[in-house]
Amino acid sequence: MKTCNAFAKLTICVLSALIIAIFVNVHKVDAESITDCQNLVIGTYLTSSSGDFGSFSSITTFTRDGNFFANASNQSGDPSLSVQPYSEVQGSWKCTSNREITGTVLSFSYPTATLPGTINKCDIRATFDPKNGIEQGTITIKSFGLNANPFSDDAPVRGTFTLTGQRVKPGQ
Repeated sequence: MKTCNAFAKLTICVLSALIIAIFVNVHKVDAESITDCQNLVIGTYLTSSSGDFGSFSSITTFTRDGNFFANASNQSGDPSLSVQPYSEVQGSWKCTSNREITGTVLSFSYPTATLPGTINKCDIRATFDPKNGIEQGTITIKSFGLNANPFSDDAPVRGTFTLTGQRVKPGQ
Protein backbone atom coordinates (compact mmCIF):
# COMPACT_ATOMS: atom_id res chain seq x y z
CA MET A 1 0.00 0.00 0.00
CA LYS A 2 2.84 2.41 0.89
CA THR A 3 4.52 1.64 -2.44
CA CYS A 4 1.30 2.51 -4.27
CA ASN A 5 0.97 5.87 -2.43
CA ALA A 6 4.61 6.71 -3.11
CA PHE A 7 4.15 5.87 -6.80
CA ALA A 8 0.96 7.99 -6.97
CA LYS A 9 2.72 10.96 -5.34
CA LEU A 10 5.68 10.62 -7.68
CA THR A 11 3.35 10.45 -10.69
CA ILE A 12 1.49 13.57 -9.56
CA CYS A 13 4.79 15.41 -9.02
CA VAL A 14 6.11 14.43 -12.45
CA LEU A 15 2.84 15.38 -14.19
CA SER A 16 2.72 18.68 -12.33
CA ALA A 17 6.30 19.45 -13.36
CA LEU A 18 5.50 18.64 -16.99
CA ILE A 19 2.40 20.85 -17.00
CA ILE A 20 4.36 23.73 -15.49
CA ALA A 21 7.19 23.25 -18.00
CA ILE A 22 4.74 23.23 -20.91
CA PHE A 23 2.96 26.35 -19.61
CA VAL A 24 6.23 28.25 -19.13
CA ASN A 25 7.47 27.21 -22.59
CA VAL A 26 4.20 28.25 -24.30
CA HIS A 27 4.22 31.54 -22.40
CA LYS A 28 7.85 32.15 -23.47
CA VAL A 29 7.00 31.47 -27.12
CA ASP A 30 4.04 33.87 -26.95
CA ALA A 31 6.21 36.62 -25.43
CA GLU A 32 8.87 36.07 -28.10
CA SER A 33 6.18 36.06 -30.80
CA ILE A 34 4.79 39.37 -29.56
CA THR A 35 8.28 40.92 -29.41
CA ASP A 36 8.95 39.71 -32.97
CA CYS A 37 5.65 41.22 -34.09
CA GLN A 38 6.39 44.56 -32.46
CA ASN A 39 9.80 44.72 -34.18
CA LEU A 40 8.13 43.84 -37.46
CA VAL A 41 5.32 46.41 -37.23
CA ILE A 42 6.92 49.58 -35.85
CA GLY A 43 7.55 52.22 -38.46
CA THR A 44 5.78 54.48 -40.95
CA TYR A 45 3.72 53.27 -43.91
CA LEU A 46 2.26 54.90 -47.02
CA THR A 47 -1.17 53.31 -47.36
CA SER A 48 -3.87 53.17 -50.01
CA SER A 49 -7.42 52.64 -48.79
CA SER A 50 -10.78 52.05 -50.44
CA GLY A 51 -14.28 51.37 -49.27
CA ASP A 52 -17.40 53.23 -48.21
CA PHE A 53 -15.59 56.59 -48.32
CA GLY A 54 -14.00 56.22 -51.75
CA SER A 55 -10.27 55.83 -52.27
CA PHE A 56 -7.64 57.80 -50.41
CA SER A 57 -4.05 57.64 -49.21
CA SER A 58 -2.62 58.07 -45.75
CA ILE A 59 0.61 58.08 -43.82
CA THR A 60 0.43 55.88 -40.72
CA THR A 61 2.96 55.43 -37.95
CA PHE A 62 3.11 52.58 -35.41
CA THR A 63 5.37 53.38 -32.45
CA ARG A 64 7.25 50.87 -30.29
CA ASP A 65 5.16 51.78 -27.24
CA GLY A 66 1.87 50.98 -29.00
CA ASN A 67 0.77 54.39 -30.24
CA PHE A 68 -0.72 54.91 -33.70
CA PHE A 69 -0.86 58.14 -35.71
CA ALA A 70 -2.24 58.80 -39.19
CA ASN A 71 -2.92 61.63 -41.61
CA ALA A 72 -5.06 61.04 -44.69
CA SER A 73 -5.52 62.70 -48.06
CA ASN A 74 -9.29 63.00 -47.53
CA GLN A 75 -9.11 64.83 -44.17
CA SER A 76 -10.45 68.02 -45.76
CA GLY A 77 -13.69 66.14 -46.42
CA ASP A 78 -15.72 65.08 -49.44
CA PRO A 79 -19.41 66.04 -49.30
CA SER A 80 -20.25 63.71 -52.22
CA LEU A 81 -19.16 60.73 -50.05
CA SER A 82 -20.51 62.13 -46.73
CA VAL A 83 -16.97 62.59 -45.44
CA GLN A 84 -16.74 65.57 -43.09
CA PRO A 85 -13.43 67.29 -42.53
CA TYR A 86 -11.64 65.46 -39.70
CA SER A 87 -8.61 65.65 -37.44
CA GLU A 88 -5.44 63.62 -37.33
CA VAL A 89 -6.12 60.02 -36.29
CA GLN A 90 -4.56 58.83 -33.02
CA GLY A 91 -4.85 55.67 -30.97
CA SER A 92 -3.16 52.49 -29.91
CA TRP A 93 -2.32 49.05 -31.27
CA LYS A 94 -1.09 45.70 -30.01
CA CYS A 95 0.12 42.45 -31.52
CA THR A 96 -2.32 39.54 -31.46
CA SER A 97 0.06 37.07 -33.11
CA ASN A 98 3.53 37.11 -34.65
CA ARG A 99 2.33 39.08 -37.73
CA GLU A 100 -1.10 40.49 -36.81
CA ILE A 101 -2.26 43.53 -34.88
CA THR A 102 -5.48 44.97 -33.61
CA GLY A 103 -5.98 48.62 -32.78
CA THR A 104 -8.40 51.35 -31.84
CA VAL A 105 -8.00 54.89 -33.09
CA LEU A 106 -9.97 58.09 -32.65
CA SER A 107 -10.50 61.30 -34.58
CA PHE A 108 -12.89 64.25 -34.57
CA SER A 109 -15.10 65.12 -37.51
CA TYR A 110 -15.52 68.88 -37.67
CA PRO A 111 -19.03 70.34 -37.93
CA THR A 112 -20.26 71.52 -41.32
CA ALA A 113 -23.26 73.68 -42.30
CA THR A 114 -25.43 70.54 -42.31
CA LEU A 115 -23.70 68.04 -40.00
CA PRO A 116 -22.65 68.24 -36.32
CA GLY A 117 -19.15 67.42 -35.08
CA THR A 118 -18.53 63.80 -34.02
CA ILE A 119 -16.02 61.51 -32.38
CA ASN A 120 -14.98 58.75 -34.77
CA LYS A 121 -13.79 55.41 -33.43
CA CYS A 122 -12.04 53.03 -35.82
CA ASP A 123 -11.28 49.39 -35.07
CA ILE A 124 -8.32 48.06 -37.04
CA ARG A 125 -7.11 44.56 -37.81
CA ALA A 126 -4.02 44.19 -40.00
CA THR A 127 -1.36 41.67 -40.96
CA PHE A 128 2.24 42.39 -41.90
CA ASP A 129 4.53 40.75 -44.47
CA PRO A 130 8.07 41.11 -43.09
CA LYS A 131 9.84 40.18 -46.32
CA ASN A 132 8.15 42.86 -48.43
CA GLY A 133 7.33 45.46 -45.76
CA ILE A 134 3.61 45.32 -46.59
CA GLU A 135 0.64 45.81 -44.29
CA GLN A 136 -2.91 44.75 -45.23
CA GLY A 137 -6.00 45.23 -43.17
CA THR A 138 -9.54 46.36 -42.59
CA ILE A 139 -10.96 49.26 -40.63
CA THR A 140 -14.49 49.67 -39.30
CA ILE A 141 -15.70 53.16 -38.36
CA LYS A 142 -18.38 54.22 -35.88
CA SER A 143 -19.33 57.86 -35.20
CA PHE A 144 -20.50 59.19 -31.83
CA GLY A 145 -21.88 62.49 -30.60
CA LEU A 146 -19.34 64.78 -28.96
CA ASN A 147 -20.78 64.03 -25.50
CA ALA A 148 -20.77 60.25 -25.99
CA ASN A 149 -18.18 57.82 -24.65
CA PRO A 150 -16.93 55.79 -27.65
CA PHE A 151 -15.50 53.17 -25.26
CA SER A 152 -18.76 52.35 -23.52
CA ASP A 153 -21.55 53.65 -25.77
CA ASP A 154 -22.56 51.90 -28.97
CA ALA A 155 -23.20 53.29 -32.43
CA PRO A 156 -23.97 51.74 -35.81
CA VAL A 157 -21.11 51.05 -38.21
CA ARG A 158 -20.72 54.09 -40.41
CA GLY A 159 -18.38 52.50 -42.91
CA THR A 160 -15.60 50.03 -43.61
CA PHE A 161 -12.57 50.05 -45.83
CA THR A 162 -9.54 47.97 -46.67
CA LEU A 163 -5.98 49.18 -46.72
CA THR A 164 -2.64 48.16 -48.13
CA GLY A 165 0.52 49.87 -46.97
CA GLN A 166 4.20 49.91 -47.87
CA ARG A 167 6.77 50.55 -45.15
CA VAL A 168 8.73 53.77 -45.62
CA LYS A 169 12.45 52.94 -45.51
CA PRO A 170 15.27 55.47 -45.03
CA GLY A 171 16.83 56.49 -48.35
CA GLN A 172 14.15 54.70 -50.34
